[in-house]
Amino acid sequence: MAMFRHLQNKWVSFYRNPTEEGLIDTLFPMNHLREWIVREEYSDEQASIQAKNLDDQLWAMEEYKIVNSLCNHTKHYKPDLKRNPEYVTTELKGARAGLMKCGDPLDVTHFMVDGRDIRDIFIEVYRIYYAFFEPADENDYPA
Repeated sequence: MAMFRHLQNKWVSFYRNPTEEGLIDTLFPMNHLREWIVREEYSDEQASIQAKNLDDQLWAMEEYKIVNSLCNHTKHYKPDLKRNPEYVTTELKGARAGLMKCGDPLDVTHFMVDGRDIRDIFIEVYRIYYAFFEPADENDYPA
């Protein structure tokens, strides 16, 4: 749970104020949290099934594949391009129509991956982790 809380803190900070340092601080736990969950030794068979389902769900997402590839390109001098395809990454400074998020300052930095704001990619992966760690209580929603 501590690694998920770490990711939450980094993700919220990056979402509110996208910086290069925040990008890397969010990218690594966004990628490696899956490994931490799947490799954990579970004595409870149900927990093991949930971890496998999470693994399958993440690998089925294009967004997670992007996160994984970006992370591997960041940490390996010569990444395996067959396993970790390259993506076109650009950094755009300043307010841009269609990219601004509620609360963004006018001097915001947009980190783009193949034309998509990295925050839009991260949020899709984060939602999967959030659902794993914070499952909805049936009492949260009226019948």
